[in-house]
Amino acid sequence: MSTNLSDTTASNWQEQADQCCVSGDYTQAINFYEEAIASEPDVKFHYWKLGLILLLQGQEAEAQTTWLLGMTDGEREQVECWTGELIQVLQTEAERRETEADYSVAWAIRQHLREICPTDINNLLQLIELAVKLEIYTGKELTDQGALELLQSEQLVEMNPDLLMQVLQTVLTYLPLDPKSLEFAEACLSHVQNNITFIDILLRTGFRIATAESEPARAVKFVEVCWRLDPHHLEVLRYLATWHQDAGNYSQGIETAKKCYDLLEDLPEKAFAHHLILRGLMNAGGYLAEAIPVLAQHELLLKSLIESEPTITNETAIVRLFSTSYYFPYCRDNPRANSQLKNAIARLCQKNIETYARSQIEQYSQRMLARKQRVDAGAKTLKIGYLSHCLRVHSVGWLARWLF
Repeated sequence: MSTNLSDTTASNWQEQADQCCVSGDYTQAINFYEEAIASEPDVKFHYWKLGLILLLQGQEAEAQTTWLLGMTDGEREQVECWTGELIQVLQTEAERRETEADYSVAWAIRQHLREICPTDINNLLQLIELAVKLEIYTGKELTDQGALELLQSEQLVEMNPDLLMQVLQTVLTYLPLDPKSLEFAEACLSHVQNNITFIDILLRTGFRIATAESEPARAVKFVEVCWRLDPHHLEVLRYLATWHQDAGNYSQGIETAKKCYDLLEDLPEKAFAHHLILRGLMNAGGYLAEAIPVLAQHELLLKSLIESEPTITNETAIVRLFSTSYYFPYCRDNPRANSQLKNAIARLCQKNIETYARSQIEQYSQRMLARKQRVDAGAKTLKIGYLSHCLRVHSVGWLARWLF
């Protein structure tokens, strides 16, 4: 079907051609631009659009031929300018397809963009993001497409830092254990503009690897990247100490916990950091002589905390405090003193929880009251019990195993 451009205004036929592209009527759109080229052979935009439409129709060779045809009569400076125009046309269409979740077409367009400009780091990052969405990402794309090499090079790269963090999070969520994922995180170090975002992404990845994947040694590698960015970041030091210990690197875990403790001023935070020191000594084995005076110091620290009754607004800090009396029964046979200390810490935590979670506690209390009223009225209560996964590595589980 032929199209007569003389029957339409210049803007109107382009609108019709664009509408044909959106609706998938590529044959009609091709007719529009072929006639436009015949009428205005010096308008290079027509070549870029025609090649794009041919690409969308699956005619990749014809698309590339059309683009080359549009550049054959240009000088070097003109070709560079026209290449920029072509890139913009392809970029716009790729972004439109991404908005519509048409990821396979967007991926194909960006592959051609990579051939035109292989050093466009933003396009390479978008390709990686699309590969994950299409579930074809393997990790090799980071090196095969040159993204890692560009990030590791000393030359300045014009890059979108927000896009970099977005793609990093996508990759670490999709393939956290792949060695290339860690290499990608390390390559991002020199391009980080928001330390908080970067560290948060890596700590979340490390937490998943250490807990869900049971690979604390690998989790340490990601946290060490954060440590290189900010050696005094307290959360980084806490996780680094914990996962070093979980991976069996006790001396490193103990030393890191001591560094964290020395940097802290807040008493509740110091109590937990000191608990991490004791945790390393107790789990390592062979440190009992060193652990006893540390335990005595820890008791003084907890008693000081109990006496001061601080208001703690950080929910995580409150939750951590519950574990700070954990090792006393392992080090001394004094059930009364141990229980008194544990209960006092628990009361302090409970008091602070009731402060920051007042509305949730009130809702829970209302539900409990309603449940009690149903029980009093004779309604049957379903009782459910469960065994925690950690029972298999807990002393209670070991002692009770014959029951099961």
